[in-house]
Amino acid sequence: MSGQIHRRAFLKVAASFAVLAPLPAWAGAAQVPFDPAIPALGNPRGNVTIAEFVDYQCPICKLTYVELKRLIAEDHGIRLVMKDWPIFGDASRDAARMALSAGPHYARAVNALMASGQGLSEHRTNEILASAGVDVTKVRAGLAARQPKIDAVLSRNGAQASAFGLRGTPALVIGGTLYRHGMSVADLKLAVAKARAA
Repeated sequence: MSGQIHRRAFLKVAASFAVLAPLPAWAGAAQVPFDPAIPALGNPRGNVTIAEFVDYQCPICKLTYVELKRLIAEDHGIRLVMKDWPIFGDASRDAARMALSAGPHYARAVNALMASGQGLSEHRTNEILASAGVDVTKVRAGLAARQPKIDAVLSRNGAQASAFGLRGTPALVIGGTLYRHGMSVADLKLAVAKARAA
């Protein structure tokens, strides 16, 4: 119970620094979250898409992801797109590349990285993914061939983040609205309802 209270308090503090803003005119709701190179979590055919700009070393991202998983478990109309934006250096970039290179184990990789503590390194990422059942040797071996496409995804995500004026993670796009903060499941539900009503 104390863990839940701590998480909610942390998200509430994060939200108190939030700025709610419409997306730029060029960025319709479909243009921001839909990138065919990024696998979707939740329901790939859901009627509301949530795109989260995230770094695997960001503690608020990890807390927000817990809330997103709760939302997806309750609302089967949500399509979740993780917009990897590795702003905390090479270890974050490596983790993002490994997750995007995990193929059919993408969801497992994301879950494991989000559940890990802070302080990633290539070795630590390998351990986290291996403990989740990802064949790290195979993924690393195939990464060189896939890296140009993966780095192009990361570049697109970074360009979008810059266009939105983001200064850090997390940030979420829900139904054409940009939320520059972590969100509790209650706040996520309100944003989703707003998106469906639009």
